[in-house]
Amino acid sequence: MKKFLQTCCAGLLAAAAVVSAESATNGYLRDVADGYAAETAYQLRASWSLPKFLTVTPEGAYSYLHLAENFPHATIYRAGPVVELPRKPERWVKTQEITWQDKKQQFHDLITAQDSPLQGAVVIHRGKVVYEEYPGMRPFDNHVWMSNAKPVASLLIAQLQEEGRIDVNKTVADYLPAAIGSDWEKIKLIDVLNMQTGLDLEEGPEQRANPNSSFARFMVAEAGLPNVDGVRETHNQALLAIVKLREPGSAFEYSSANTQMLGLVIEAVTGQRLADVVSERIWMKVGMEGDAQLGLSPQGNGIIHGLISSRLMDMAKFGMLYTPSWNRVSKARLVSEKALNDIRTGGQPENYPRGVLGPKLQKLFAETPRANAYQWDAVFHDGDFYKGGMNGQGLYISPEKDLVVAWFANGFSPVPMEKAARSLALAL
Repeated sequence: MKKFLQTCCAGLLAAAAVVSAESATNGYLRDVADGYAAETAYQLRASWSLPKFLTVTPEGAYSYLHLAENFPHATIYRAGPVVELPRKPERWVKTQEITWQDKKQQFHDLITAQDSPLQGAVVIHRGKVVYEEYPGMRPFDNHVWMSNAKPVASLLIAQLQEEGRIDVNKTVADYLPAAIGSDWEKIKLIDVLNMQTGLDLEEGPEQRANPNSSFARFMVAEAGLPNVDGVRETHNQALLAIVKLREPGSAFEYSSANTQMLGLVIEAVTGQRLADVVSERIWMKVGMEGDAQLGLSPQGNGIIHGLISSRLMDMAKFGMLYTPSWNRVSKARLVSEKALNDIRTGGQPENYPRGVLGPKLQKLFAETPRANAYQWDAVFHDGDFYKGGMNGQGLYISPEKDLVVAWFANGFSPVPMEKAARSLALAL
């Protein structure tokens, strides 16, 4: 039995580690831009599995738009009038030339190419929608954010910090009694926010493919599956079992486990479920077009590190909260000047190349970001910042240029959208 579980777990994790340019030939996406036929939907749902969700498959593409059919979800509620942003298409966005590895391609051609996995892209400049395209989804579809959801947790922490309810220089155990006795106990919240805890939790292809890794155990617990030892842990048990590897503050070690810990701290401080906190503090205060959804683990935890689903325009409106045009979508300023400054000046530049993700993003952007900070993957020297999600989701913010670029996909594009978004900002 143990050998069987090891084989299943190893297969699941190996599949999760497969995210390559070759797998991004998703012509089938172009066939579903207007929705799925009923029989097709039934078939894709019936053959869904976690590996097919984590890698690039027709079943995965379907579930990215209908994740509540596969995971239990809580609702993140909207309220009040919908803010209709003015549409003013600008030709320079469509024709902006993206140069990457001796290739040149215009922005619009990148989005709409037949072999592109891009399902939707929105560009907002000075509060106006200057580009909007949905080659693989409908504007009203709720699409999973994947790790683009991580800054939602960091924004909630920043709000609680300004209210005096959280001090990011205090430890996890100061707010979460369950962490006492674990290796999380003495980790400062700022090190969790900046993904430099020193714990054995880094998230990358090697860790996903190794069923004995702490991150792999965390991932299978999230899905309600038994680990390599045949034990079915709760999400929190797997999270709190992660052990110390090195001293905090020494490397940028990207991991969804960090964000999940922030979620537990937020619930402990507020006494509310995460979905309710996001509803009341963010979603209901912005003129969103629709309700969002938050995926739940089998024990009921909100999976704040990745399983938020919403319309693309609403994710872009979340991005606008970090720009001078925040007042186009919200009466109250939800991202303070201090919170914005913490992102743009925080992090430790010397730690950025020490880990898996930093060097990867240096290559994708063809430049070296200043650092990572507050759950954002890349903060540039000019103050722009970016967050990405598995299989090609992205959110790029330029406060200085009052620019938001947001996109959904089901696979990494042969020409990275990271480079494309950065090119738009630099062209202004």
